[in-house]
Amino acid sequence: MRGASPAPNTNLQERRMKAIRIATLAIALCAGTTSIASAQGQPEPQGQGRGGGMGGMLLKDITLTDAQKAQIKTIREKYMPQQMELRKATQATGGPPDEATRTKMMDLQEKQAAEIRAVLTADQQKVFDANLKEMRDRMEARRKGSS
Repeated sequence: MRGASPAPNTNLQERRMKAIRIATLAIALCAGTTSIASAQGQPEPQGQGRGGGMGGMLLKDITLTDAQKAQIKTIREKYMPQQMELRKATQATGGPPDEATRTKMMDLQEKQAAEIRAVLTADQQKVFDANLKEMRDRMEARRKGSS
């Protein structure tokens, strides 16, 4: 009778090991798929709210040429380091930005918006201006709501 008991125990261990191998393989596949998907990148959003940030909101309903997209990308890259520096400084304090930092942020946004606007055609500028007014109205409403 003693000779029969190790076989079921071994079989149980084999099933557990097989389950562990399958789970490990599944996790590895998921991680690999995620890595590949993020490495391929996503196309830049052109609008639809917060996904594109300020630029996405300002360019809502505007169809850009490839040349315009390249110019706007260069403009955004020009301002990104300065904007990130101000954001990091604000995050370090843990609260909302002080008035001086807010003024610097707004100044950078205004300069960037002016440069982006200069890349657009007259018709595109009309839509851009309407989007800019809408964005400013929303910001003002938020400020009044939080005060």
